[in-house]
Amino acid sequence: MDETPRSPARAEVVGSLLRPPSLRAAIEAFYEPGHSAVLDEERAKDRTALQEAEDDAIREAVRRQRDRGLDVITDGEFRRWMFMNSFFDAVSGVRTGKTVSFRNDRGDDVALTVHEIVAPLEPVDSPGAHEAAFMKEAAGEMPFKVTFPAASIFAHPFTTVEGAYGSVAEFVDAAVAIERRLVAEAIDAGARYVQFDFPLYPYLVDPAWIGRFRGAGHDVAELLEQALAADTAVLDGIPDDVTVGLHICRGNFRSSWMCEGSLEPVAERVFGGLAYDSFLVEWDDEGLDGGYAPVRHLRDGSIMVMGLISSKTPEVEDEDDLLRRMEEAAGHAGGMERLAISPQCGFASVMVGNETNEDAQWRKLELVGALADRLWG
Repeated sequence: MDETPRSPARAEVVGSLLRPPSLRAAIEAFYEPGHSAVLDEERAKDRTALQEAEDDAIREAVRRQRDRGLDVITDGEFRRWMFMNSFFDAVSGVRTGKTVSFRNDRGDDVALTVHEIVAPLEPVDSPGAHEAAFMKEAAGEMPFKVTFPAASIFAHPFTTVEGAYGSVAEFVDAAVAIERRLVAEAIDAGARYVQFDFPLYPYLVDPAWIGRFRGAGHDVAELLEQALAADTAVLDGIPDDVTVGLHICRGNFRSSWMCEGSLEPVAERVFGGLAYDSFLVEWDDEGLDGGYAPVRHLRDGSIMVMGLISSKTPEVEDEDDLLRRMEEAAGHAGGMERLAISPQCGFASVMVGNETNEDAQWRKLELVGALADRLWG
């Protein structure tokens, strides 16, 4: 491979990678069962052995991503139990004992542990800054990204804030202010690409979720405005030379999804109106996601990162079929130069990971690099 990454990036990884067995063993020895955010008793523990396992696994993941021709890499989110913990491990006032159930695409009922806000949030750490500082050394000259939750997911109308804030809107304001500080600290530590994950928009196009929201008395149009406002506000203060990306995810818990439906109803406001440099969007399942027509709303100067390669299954996609699909998307975008390629999501948004394996993961990331070489050289 050419050692010089393309700019803008054409071959990306979304964020999380499957934890290798040695790291999983270290994590399971350290954390309490049912963990999804750092607990007070865990903050007091000696992390030396776990950190050594994380460091070793991250260095190896960096090497493997470079070898596969990616233009921007991650630490695999190996220091987190779940993808949102660059925020939730940074604050007090969070409890993780509540579960919600949803039905996945196979018809199985899935229970997912969620965060409850039980007291006003107070910053206690800066995980993104720690990640960036290590990656600055481990990645060398290779571009890397640090990920945070999308600000609009804080505005989910079913967020539990009773006893901590007077309303979800008040919580969103507090969370966005803290996240802006966390992002700034990650940038100061060396991050030049910040990605925001799991915004509210897929919920707002899913008929089932729309029905739930309306049944609880929420106006979907107002929810959209609140989401756009949050995803705009979190960008305030980020320097112009830092790339900002928005990953539009439909859920990724052990190969399950939570939302379906075309993004067309929100595409013009999101892709055309939000000032993100890249939009990393799930397009791997046209039956679930709809066609590529919403890509036509992409704002000038932004890149649409086509998430065509599934992180949820071990079957490796056909390169020629992906090329055909990229050409179809380019027709909507106004040219291939407006596109990039990635998996549709992370491989392990929670520590237990998706129902695939490391061999398939690395073959799929090699496919990302190979397809980028064919399309952009």
